[in-house]
Amino acid sequence: MHSAIRGAASGVGARRASTSRNVAARASGTGKTVIITGANTGIGYESAKALVSKDYDIVMACRDPTRMESAKARLGNEVPSAAGKISTELLDLASLESVRDFTKRYLDSGRQIDVLLNNAGVMAPPLMRTKDGFELQIGVNHLGHFLLTTGLSPLLMDPARPSRVVTVSSTAHLFGRINFDDLNSEIKYQEWVAYGQSKLANIYFTYELARRLPNSSACTANTLHPGVINTELARYLLPEDPAWWQRPLMEVMKKFTLTPEQGAQTSIYLCSSPAVEGVSGKYYDKCEPVSSSPISYDVDVAKRLWDVSMELTAAPELAKGV
Repeated sequence: MHSAIRGAASGVGARRASTSRNVAARASGTGKTVIITGANTGIGYESAKALVSKDYDIVMACRDPTRMESAKARLGNEVPSAAGKISTELLDLASLESVRDFTKRYLDSGRQIDVLLNNAGVMAPPLMRTKDGFELQIGVNHLGHFLLTTGLSPLLMDPARPSRVVTVSSTAHLFGRINFDDLNSEIKYQEWVAYGQSKLANIYFTYELARRLPNSSACTANTLHPGVINTELARYLLPEDPAWWQRPLMEVMKKFTLTPEQGAQTSIYLCSSPAVEGVSGKYYDKCEPVSSSPISYDVDVAKRLWDVSMELTAAPELAKGV
């Protein structure tokens, strides 16, 4: 497990210099609508910033209203041309009721979707439960986004309007396994095992979604590893008041991590690049398609996880297109 983390970190030195702004400069089209979960911080915020600078309409879907509105104001200050192009919507992925409320409001609003960026996540916290009793990581990282995507499928499946579903996973999926006997960590909880499981679930979900998309739709689904990034996602890993001996280690760690702006590049690429138009069911790293773990291609596990997720969330069936 930890060797996988070290391996991911060691590859950061070879990362590309490209940032989210560089990628957005190659964006295909303007005036499109992008829903970004967790857009108030980290790579979600940088993705929003890069896309709105290219005239995309941004829907910031976040759970904390104060931080969400603060991020919106900051975004408006940093990108003056964003005036009137940023909206905010409350969405708590740790609550299925909140996800259903969001999808109903959005479907009733008459707005369209060109891109759904499933970005929000939580990493390696102490054992916590969602409002529905799910282990927090499988609940937020996978089940919440599963219900969100299926709930918005009537818009995503419109054959007259091409759309993209982009889901942020991680190389942490390499040490993940889907434990159907204890998916909810009720028997035993190991934070990194649960995190790897949730990130592998993101990939299974993406691959199965791509297989299930109706031929009549113009929707694609892809997933990605953003890199090892210095963001709030690691808030449970680093002490707020580190001991003297921890501080040098933390400074060294920062040198091997990407900034949020750098880490957003692959998200932005998949959301906007004409190079991936019509491409679906792929896993990307550094804006390139790469192979995910061998077990992630197990179709039977993917189908089973889909069925279990449908049952746990009472999600609607995918829309079949208009």
